[in-house]
Amino acid sequence: MVTEVEISLNKGAQDGFVRSQSPFPAFMGGQGSGKTAGGVIKCWMYTIENPGSRGVWTEPVAAMFAESCLPTLRSFFGEYEGSFWTEQGKGGPNHRIEFANGCLWMLKAAETPERLVGFEVAWALMNEAGSTEHGSQEQAYLNLVGRLRQKGFRHWLGVATTPSGRNWLWREWVDSPTAKETGHVLFPGSTFENKANLPDGYIERMSQTYVEGTPMYRQYVLGEFVQMEGLVLPNFDVDKHVAPWPDELFVRKIAGVDFGVQSPTAIVECAVTKTGHRYLREWLYKRDCDDETFVKACRDAMDDGIT
Repeated sequence: MVTEVEISLNKGAQDGFVRSQSPFPAFMGGQGSGKTAGGVIKCWMYTIENPGSRGVWTEPVAAMFAESCLPTLRSFFGEYEGSFWTEQGKGGPNHRIEFANGCLWMLKAAETPERLVGFEVAWALMNEAGSTEHGSQEQAYLNLVGRLRQKGFRHWLGVATTPSGRNWLWREWVDSPTAKETGHVLFPGSTFENKANLPDGYIERMSQTYVEGTPMYRQYVLGEFVQMEGLVLPNFDVDKHVAPWPDELFVRKIAGVDFGVQSPTAIVECAVTKTGHRYLREWLYKRDCDDETFVKACRDAMDDGIT
């Protein structure tokens, strides 16, 4: 049986998140800031202190348990595998971690929120909740809130993720006027807070890749919420770059299509003049775009000479 494990937490977001007693704590930080480690340690501490409790850990997709949660669990508590905890049901619908003190961690993918029903737990931890690989995880979050009803235990739902624009996480933990009142407590952290546990040169490479001061650097390194608009063209200025469509002969017109599932579908034209100037024009920008609207926009663009 486990009696005592010595762990050193990073000062700042990780320490605050792990020790938080709030019903909805969120560690949102830069890449490599120790979010998953914080999640594992928080769930482990709760498991030790609350024999018989059940919880659910989610990843965006099932494959990530072998890439994120389990390697991190083994890095901290691998010496107790087999004696205090065991992985069961690997690769199946009942993937779980069972503990000798009667506790259970259910391992479930957020990509199928319709399966996050029919059970009662004391806690939930959503790792990488900002990932949109299979769409927004908001419905998974809403379903999990309804699962927090195992009797006799303190209930909480934690989030460990890198921010991803002004999405549902931002609305719940930052923008909501009732966030403080409902216990949605945010612990923002940067990659720098975990420097002691990162390979030499990691932060320097991140800074070179994302360029200090840019929105991407602020999101992926500093762990800040940034507007997604402007990430591609950060220097875009409406006053400088928006002008009437010129009445002159274009030497070439082409269009690009971005098919949206969660995001809007867009058709954008790029036209080049004889002098080499390029103009962009929007033909379509519509969320939940139906086929009829899309086909009409394509036809209108082709009628205007776009190839």
